[in-house]
Amino acid sequence: QTGRILSNNMLILSETDVRRCFPVSAAIAANCKALGSLRKNEDGGAMVPTRIGLPYNAPADSIGGDSMSPADWSLFKPAAYYPQQQKEDDEILMGMKLVSTRANNPAKFNKPTVPATIMMVNAETGEVSAVVAATYLTAARTAAGSALATEMALKNKHEKTSDGLVLVVFGAGLQAELHIKCIQHVVNIAKLVIVNRSIGRAEKLREMLLNERQRNSDSKTQTPMTDITIRKLSDEEGVRAAVESADVIATTTNACTPLFNGEWLKPGCHINGVGSYTPLMQEVDNALVQRCEILIDTKEALDVGDLSCLRHERDSKSSNMIGLIGDALVGNISLGAQRDDHSIRIDCTFFKSVGTAIQDVVSAHMV
Repeated sequence: QTGRILSNNMLILSETDVRRCFPVSAAIAANCKALGSLRKNEDGGAMVPTRIGLPYNAPADSIGGDSMSPADWSLFKPAAYYPQQQKEDDEILMGMKLVSTRANNPAKFNKPTVPATIMMVNAETGEVSAVVAATYLTAARTAAGSALATEMALKNKHEKTSDGLVLVVFGAGLQAELHIKCIQHVVNIAKLVIVNRSIGRAEKLREMLLNERQRNSDSKTQTPMTDITIRKLSDEEGVRAAVESADVIATTTNACTPLFNGEWLKPGCHINGVGSYTPLMQEVDNALVQRCEILIDTKEALDVGDLSCLRHERDSKSSNMIGLIGDALVGNISLGAQRDDHSIRIDCTFFKSVGTAIQDVVSAHMV
């Protein structure tokens, strides 16, 4: 049995419930719908109001806290989906995600640094219909967006997919795990390189992946992944070799300075950046950005450190910013056209994601 139902018919789903009910295939399907509803012309059915943030200053005597520490935050992020076409299985969806950052949680309470919960609302009655634990769901929906971008970026590059591609992932946490699983679901991955600051956590992730032999029948990677290499982030020579070999890269860290030199990329590489979310955070350098055709999940992605070099030319027709992934998913724009035009300098693709509450609401409904 999954979940708990309270006397007022409100469904309560734990992290364990969500993991059981939200496989990779479901995450990708839900986020194709969610991201596809976010379009430049705002005609996709998504409504995402401005989030509300409440700061929390850790007491000075708490573990790791002092009066000069930056405030933790609790963010309230509402969203709604309104069907644009009458379909029997489509309905109005409403909900809100509460996500917090609490730097002291791991040491003081043995809890996640970024706890998250989603509240779903019955659109017809206005009552809360479900409360869904969302730490795993958040990682899954983010990785699903990256998988969709990866699939679009590589759709016209089939010459190597039968032999298998090289995936390089920076980070070794839950976000890295789910990026590996989602990306190998949409493209055939033959070799994986995990780059992390510490070897221990990367080894745990490798062991978990080696022990997982089950594959969905519709997954593009049918052969069990056995070629998994670990590189320490401080090993510049090893990291460079990994980046130079990569067909797909995912950066899933909280880095404030670029993880590698963008000049190392080979032509045709696709990069997914999901770790940075503030103007001071930057996982990739300007060299990478300037040689990539760029897709974003929301216009808020333009404000992060990774894309700082584009701020002065946002309205320029010569910019390599092509638009929202939602427009690409519905065919309004094409990812890869500039990259495949050898007369210009663009030779790679980059998807920058900061996440959006419409992904959370549609994903929670799918669960």
